Order: sequence, then C-alpha cells, then structure tokens
Amino acid sequence: MNNNIEEIEYLIKKIVENPNNADNYLKLANLYSIEREYDLAINVYESLINLEQHNFIALTNLGSLYFYKQEYNKAINYYSRAVSLGIDNFSIYFNLGNAHAELGEFQQAMTNYVKALHIEKNNYKVYSAIALLYQDQKNFEEAIIYFEKALKLRDDIAENYINLALVLMKTGKYQNASTLFENAINLLPNNNIILLYCANAYSSAKKYKKANKLFESVLNEDQNFYQAYICYGISLFEQGKIKKAIQMYEQAITLAPLITNSYILLGNLFCSEKKYDKAIELYNKVIQLEPTNTSAYILLGNTYVLIKDLRSAISSYKQAIDIDSENDELKLIYIETIQEYIQTRNNKDCIDAA
Repeated sequence: MNNNIEEIEYLIKKIVENPNNADNYLKLANLYSIEREYDLAINVYESLINLEQHNFIALTNLGSLYFYKQEYNKAINYYSRAVSLGIDNFSIYFNLGNAHAELGEFQQAMTNYVKALHIEKNNYKVYSAIALLYQDQKNFEEAIIYFEKALKLRDDIAENYINLALVLMKTGKYQNASTLFENAINLLPNNNIILLYCANAYSSAKKYKKANKLFESVLNEDQNFYQAYICYGISLFEQGKIKKAIQMYEQAITLAPLITNSYILLGNLFCSEKKYDKAIELYNKVIQLEPTNTSAYILLGNTYVLIKDLRSAISSYKQAIDIDSENDELKLIYIETIQEYIQTRNNKDCIDAA
C-alpha cells in the first residue's frame, strides 16, 4: 500500500471533512482495490451505499468484490440491486449469470446470460459460459453447440479450441478433439498444458505414436510436470509398455510423495500384473496418507479377494463402509464376501471332518 498511502490518507481526510461527496468514496475504494485490500474497499463502498443506496458504481463493484471473495449470494444481492435501477448493462447480467452458475442455479444463470446476449449478441464469452452451464448438467451435446458458437465468433483464441476439445473428449470424439488441440497449439506453441491435452486425445484415439511424441516433448521441456508423468503412465499401460509405465508412476511419486493417485495407479498396474503384494503395499500407503480414502480400502479388499484372503477383504470392506455408510453397492459386496467366507469355512470343516 506504500505506493498510494499518501493519496489514501488524503482521501480519508476529505471524506471526514465532507462525508457526502461520493467521488471521494469511489476513488478511495478504487485505490484499496488496486492495492488488493479488498475488505477495506468493501467497507468504503458499503459506507457509500449507506449514503446513496442507488449508486450504480458502488453496487456493481461490491458485487464484483464479493464474487472475487467467492461470497456469491452477496454478489448476487448487489448485482440485483444494480439491475433494479433500470440500467441495461451487459457486464451486470453476465456477472449475475456467473454468480448463479457458481451456486449451481442453472435457470437463473441462463436467464441472465440470455439478457446479456440481448445487449451484445456476438460476445463469445457468454456462449462459452452457457456451454459450461450445460456441461455442468452433463448435457454435452448442447455444450458442444455453444462452444462451437464461441469458437466461430473468435477463432483466434486458444481457449475456445480447448473448451470445445475437452467436451468432445467427454463424448468420445477423440480425433476431433486432437485436431482442435493442434489448432490451440498453433496459437500457443509452447504451452505444455495444451500439449498434454493433445497427447491425451491422441492416446485416447489410440494414435500412440503421436501421443508418445507429445508426452516426451512435454517431459523434456518440464521434468517436474507431475500430471504429465501420470498421463503418460496411463497411456503406456494401455499400450502394454508396463516397465516404462511403472517408471512414469514412480517418477510421479518421487515428485509428489503426498499425492495418492500415483500410488493407486501403480497399485492397479501391479494388481493387473498379478503382483499382489506390491499392490497391497501401495494401497496401504494411500491409507496411511489418507485414512478416509474409501477407494483405497475397496481396492485393498478387492486385492485380498483375488488372493483368497477373504478375512482381510472383509476387514477392508468394513473400513470402507465405516467411511461411506451410504454406499449400498459396497454393502452388497461386503455381504457377499462374508457369505463366501462362511461357505469356504464350512467346506473346509466338511473336508477336515471327512
């Protein structure tokens, strides 16, 4: 705040001298915002609202500040008060839509996005926002339609290619997605995240030669890119390149020893290779790091079933149920395992008696 401290002190003094001058409040709040003192900016704007309850700038800026703080209900309150002044403003409707979207309020968000489009019908950001709404609803076909509209309006923005490609990936259109990622790469050629997206698309399309080239390029550029090792490991496993897949997962563990998905993926790989002891060790490591990780207990239980250690499997499933007591499918597996264990014991007793 040192850069603007004199101006801030001056404005505070002016407000004290003349508390009815709105301009001084607006200037002071703006300075606080520049200095990222958002709570102080909010206090100043709210003081101004107490004096002028219909101050459009104060209402809209309060909405934006509360949105930034992720207090979406408060943001909606101030944006709505600004709208009630009868001023048709694109940003207000768009921001209101965004706030409702963050709260999962589909219809309210859509209503405000449509109002924003009535003011700026060719604004690609609104089409992207509507597409994201549909994507959140898992209505991928509608999402594709609106992402395509956004891309048609602005084909010079990499994000528009990426958004459309990502939703196409969800619908299994991997080849189309890879083409879009390539277009994004042409716009941002050194962006490793886009390169990784494209590698994943080629891998999903079973274009492994192209995928591997991109994975290697990403890792040569950034040897600490944890997610790249994970994605490359998954692809290599699908290709049957087990030894190299293990190396990728192990490198991911080295880079981020507290993140558990690398242990789970490596455990799954070992389990598929019938190296059950190694899988059990890795699942237990996940449980050590995350004692409430339900999936780890289930995977551990499944592995014990594979090696016919039903007693240990029952214990693992029971611990999973203690964490996720609403999981009816897990409860069924637990009961079936108990029944199998009892039957096995009965069969053994019959053999021993004979």
